[in-house]
Amino acid sequence: MEMGHVKARMRSGMIWLAVLCLASAAVWAVQESPAPVDCGSFTCFSFRLSSGGRSPEQRASDAMEVINKYLGGAVGRVTIAPSGKKNSKILLNGEIVAILTPDDAAAEKLKTPRDLALRWSKKLEIAFEATKAQK
Repeated sequence: MEMGHVKARMRSGMIWLAVLCLASAAVWAVQESPAPVDCGSFTCFSFRLSSGGRSPEQRASDAMEVINKYLGGAVGRVTIAPSGKKNSKILLNGEIVAILTPDDAAAEKLKTPRDLALRWSKKLEIAFEATKAQK
């Protein structure tokens, strides 16, 4: 093997390594601290990303504000619906708890916001029912 060929392969390998490092750093920089959404003493889900100009913490706070409004009540109807062309929303008694984006779904390793809405709405429903049982 020629020395020039070896150097070219090493250079190519180093370039790929640099690209992978930069890509990993970019993904790490985008991820934020998860912000849990609680229903009573249960954590239903956590926002991992900002969306619509709202940080994960702000999104969690907005969700808990709606949840707390109905906590302890007799009715806690959890539903999901489309929100725009690509997003899905979780509703509690018709009020928006969360709007989920394709990025939210990807962060949870799911294909679509609807898949994520189905998963999180089920957890919210279970937690809401459990808080009624604690009374």
